Amino acid sequence: MNQRLEMVWQVVVRMVVGTYWLYFSLMKWFDRSWVSDLLSSAANGNYVPGYGYLLKFAASNSGSIAIFVTILETVIGSMILLGILTRVGAALGTALGLNLLFTFAFCKCTQTDFPLVFWFYLFPIILNLQLIFDKSDKVFGLRRIMEKVRGSVT
Repeated sequence: MNQRLEMVWQVVVRMVVGTYWLYFSLMKWFDRSWVSDLLSSAANGNYVPGYGYLLKFAASNSGSIAIFVTILETVIGSMILLGILTRVGAALGTALGLNLLFTFAFCKCTQTDFPLVFWFYLFPIILNLQLIFDKSDKVFGLRRIMEKVRGSVT
């Protein structure tokens, strides 16, 4: 019973994290105009030494960066939801989440308080890290399908 409950929890976490990434990619698929202003203000007000310079470069190419991030969020969410290379998707989600954390939590670019923004980005990082080590793709995902195919061949 305990192992079954653990698997249910892992599948639920995987669905929530995949939906999180797809939700934020959907926000940018149809309108990316707001990304340029947000990225510029984050570049000008970032507290992390050296990271502000990297953000200034990204702000100068905000259209390309926004398209890249939108596609990356879509790929990450789809990989996690469908169970296709879940650990790779979770690792990419962790890296993207860390980037977002350094971009928006450590700058004076948002009107909200630091703890709110910090936890808003840190929590998905923690959940993505958990997905790297879970086994929910054995229950629901490509790994289970491949194991069934391999079992029927032999």
